[in-house]
Amino acid sequence: MTFREIIEHFNEQIKDAENLLSPARSKELQLLSCNTLEQLLKAATVNKLKAMKACLENESNILLGYECAIGSVLCELRMWILLKLDKGNEAWDQLIGAQIAAMDALRAHDGFCHAASRIEHLETLETILFPPQSFLSAGFISKNLDCSICGNAFATCDHLRGKPYMGVFCEVIHRDIEGDHIALVETPADKRCRVTSYKVKMGHTDKITLSVTPYKDGEKYNDDNTLEIEGIFFATDRYPYLTLNKNVLLEP
Repeated sequence: MTFREIIEHFNEQIKDAENLLSPARSKELQLLSCNTLEQLLKAATVNKLKAMKACLENESNILLGYECAIGSVLCELRMWILLKLDKGNEAWDQLIGAQIAAMDALRAHDGFCHAASRIEHLETLETILFPPQSFLSAGFISKNLDCSICGNAFATCDHLRGKPYMGVFCEVIHRDIEGDHIALVETPADKRCRVTSYKVKMGHTDKITLSVTPYKDGEKYNDDNTLEIEGIFFATDRYPYLTLNKNVLLEP
């Protein structure tokens, strides 16, 4: 296949999958589409590696953009499926994965400028489908900051964080991290970092589903107006949209 034919194939498959982005669509069809998109994602990666080997930066970045675009649709599909399975927290993570993927697509190549409208769509879904969340931000000190592209100290190299280079995003690698604080914030760097539950007399109340998990032996509720919470303050998976279906769609 020529490069143009590969791109046309990707576009057709993405369009077909987008037709299933609705809670009214059959879960079985959505699952089949997830498998199709996962294979499409692998194809984008294989072709990207070929372009990288040939030192074709423009083509490499276009295919990087397709990895992101495919991943965004895949995550949204998985969100709808997980909501049908009454897995609100897992569905939230997939929605945020879709948002991250769309933002990455926008940065990968100028040809994905339409991803801006997709980001707006996903943010609208966030407000419609999920209750307001309380976000967390972890403050930490890193002794060294290295560039993921060249491996040198980030302050001394010419690479820019978030910019694509030959099919790969430049990231800052933090070395020798020391925790400093955790804060409640309105605009987090990662919306997966949030309060997940809070204590009430009967147990832990889930922030999304409102289901209550009874206390384990030794746990207790302090009725002194102190708010005790559980949460996620650090997410290590930078590219959640690359996670395999089998690790996400685990039916009960």
